[in-house]
Amino acid sequence: MLVVFVALQLQPVKALAADDGRAFTQKTFVQAMFKQFLWEEGLPEKPADRDYLQILGGKRMFRYEAEVAYNEKTDRVSVNRSGLFGPFTGTGWLVGVSDRTAVHFTILLPIAGEYSLRAVIKGNGFVWNIGDRKFPADSGVQSFREVEIGRLSLKAGTVKLDVSVPPEGAIDSFVLIAPDYLPIKPLKGWRFKENLTAASLAEIAISMANLQTRLPMASTGKSVIISAAEVAQFAADVQRTNSGYLGAFTSQQWLRADFRGATIQIPLRVEETGFYEIAMNVLGEAIAGTVNDVPFRFEAKPYLEPVALGIFRLEEGDNRITLNLPPMGGVDTVTLIRKSTSVDDMLKLSEVKGPAGRPIAADEARSFLSTLKERYSVRK
Repeated sequence: MLVVFVALQLQPVKALAADDGRAFTQKTFVQAMFKQFLWEEGLPEKPADRDYLQILGGKRMFRYEAEVAYNEKTDRVSVNRSGLFGPFTGTGWLVGVSDRTAVHFTILLPIAGEYSLRAVIKGNGFVWNIGDRKFPADSGVQSFREVEIGRLSLKAGTVKLDVSVPPEGAIDSFVLIAPDYLPIKPLKGWRFKENLTAASLAEIAISMANLQTRLPMASTGKSVIISAAEVAQFAADVQRTNSGYLGAFTSQQWLRADFRGATIQIPLRVEETGFYEIAMNVLGEAIAGTVNDVPFRFEAKPYLEPVALGIFRLEEGDNRITLNLPPMGGVDTVTLIRKSTSVDDMLKLSEVKGPAGRPIAADEARSFLSTLKERYSVRK
């Protein structure tokens, strides 16, 4: 079901402009979006543009340095800046005392979700307390080592983590990791000072509701076929081959991993930002990787066969596929087919009334957000 933005009379969010007939800037629209979807909790008290852009970008790997996040007034630990326990990040690390002590971390989590918590620690007998859950952790060695603490569901905003530190235990940093969301942004990126137009609203609608799969193919676009053997970056665990007994290939040579499996980097260069259907001619079992850090995973055959990865946003210029091949897996080609991002097709799909440069007034913008929240699972 497509979204009708203009005609619906729905409950608006709190007004952000004195006059509902006044055009929204892109930044004012983003502020209304954060109110509507309750994303404000992930912002600092005085947010800068970069704070909004971080959340809109959808990346969900947040690293925190122990020497920054602890309570300096109450915690019985000290900051050490030596390399006693090996390499460290940030400006230093925390070391405990001769008996068990507690450290109280306070952090700001920009985006809610189900996270994996990992920490760089030294010592055995740590206990991480988050909410009503306890997670024991040991480094197993007398030097810094990153260990898995546990998985937990967290709301955006201020998060408190209390850690029971064993005698002489040390903490360098910790990180929260969850799968990235697709970015929310117009095709040419956010321009906060510009007015929100019908064209940019349509582009935002498609990215928020993941409607890019419904876009038609570009009328002038042709398939771009890239030979992995010619452009990929790889190590000694990958070899070029022209063996034909494992299925059909179209390049002069294709790449095959040895018994250890391998990770290869395939650069992609496109002339226009947009949405691209990506397929690969591959062999293997479980094959995983990322397109510009957006993950994919699929099951392949024990012989070369084309497999569709899905539709991904590629930026004008350089992009990258990271492909993790299983033992004896292989790849021949990558095929790109561009989706249409013409103004007419974007307006039609989103059902935003044109023309493209029409300024969007406050009441229409709020109606759009309310409708979108009602009809689509945005970032859920």
